[in-house]
Amino acid sequence: MKILGIIAEYNPFHNGHAYHINTAKHKSNCDAVIVAMSGNFVQRGEPAIIDKWRRAESAIYGGADLVIEIPLPFACQNAEMFAKSAFKTLEKIPIDLLSFGCETNNTNILYNIADLQLNRKIEYDNSIRYFLNLGYSYPEAVSNTINLLLDNNSANQIKTPNNILALEYIKNIISSSVDIDILPILRLGSDYNDTTINNSFASASSIRKALLNNDFKLIENTLPKKSFELINNFYTNNKSFNSLENYIDTIYYAVISNDIESLRKIYDISEGLENKIYKNILAYKTSNDFILSLKSKRYTYARIRRILLNILLNINKQTIEKSKQESLNYVRILASNKKGQQVMKQMKKNNIKIITKTSDYKRYGIDINSNTIFKLTSKSTNIYYLPFANNNKIINIEFKKSMNFIDI
Repeated sequence: MKILGIIAEYNPFHNGHAYHINTAKHKSNCDAVIVAMSGNFVQRGEPAIIDKWRRAESAIYGGADLVIEIPLPFACQNAEMFAKSAFKTLEKIPIDLLSFGCETNNTNILYNIADLQLNRKIEYDNSIRYFLNLGYSYPEAVSNTINLLLDNNSANQIKTPNNILALEYIKNIISSSVDIDILPILRLGSDYNDTTINNSFASASSIRKALLNNDFKLIENTLPKKSFELINNFYTNNKSFNSLENYIDTIYYAVISNDIESLRKIYDISEGLENKIYKNILAYKTSNDFILSLKSKRYTYARIRRILLNILLNINKQTIEKSKQESLNYVRILASNKKGQQVMKQMKKNNIKIITKTSDYKRYGIDINSNTIFKLTSKSTNIYYLPFANNNKIINIEFKKSMNFIDI
């Protein structure tokens, strides 16, 4: 069975995602498409606009056969950690090739940069530190280092989020002993961070913006029919969509209810950032203004956003280390169709533990009361629904929700 893997957030699932899946299926002539997808909190450092089960269902209707959850706490960290965890999730299946959307189909350049970062690490890291000490931001230091050690054209290829992630996927393939081919698919339509909608291939950023403004009509043609229906279903049930803005008071509470030492232990906080967070606490009414008050050359907007999410979910350095040490020879299935079930049967033959419902943990001898990832996932899902009016109806849903089977 030839299996194609995709790493995604689908926040939300739109026409560009459907184009990617179906183009990759056609070009690869694969037998099944498996997606490793972020859960309720995503790599951008924010809650997904709708929950993971509806997004997973949208993916199945959009052409995927099986959707597996990228585990917390890794799903909402930097590109390197996110890509590594997602790749390891797909590697368990195993996949034969990995497809991703990017802004270039010149994979030679991406491989050259990956080789530089992996095999000339001391030289690369020294150059990064040199440019940081000169006052450049981290993205500028990376770009200048690649210009210095490779060439100008190479640096231009990693200035977009999709290409940065593509580079991380390639680095994991190089470092892995598994023989996996890559299949890059050029993005169509708007840029990744474009906030305007001009055609049916709009960016996820612009679609989220429209949804948060309740402008359903504007985005209807940018989404597959089923994805649009599921988005409407989420809104009907919850009366709003989710965003980091919903949690600014909760984040403030998490900061002021702990001492400075506890804040210092939050993952990715260093260089005295905890002091600046305390200094600026309660001074800003919106998450955007608070983030901008903390932003610096070393701490980009995206990094600050992820740090605030780590504060909200109490993801500290110990959480990351314990999660790394846990035996993760299982996968959590969010949604599947008939073909996906065939893949699951093959996975069982390869001794992969498949979790489709909470009782499966016990069946495999996994103690959810001591499992860091399950406890964090369950807690974070409760927090995810906190802003919604009917949240009392969905408390502890991780204990109740089973894999969604779509018979198509």
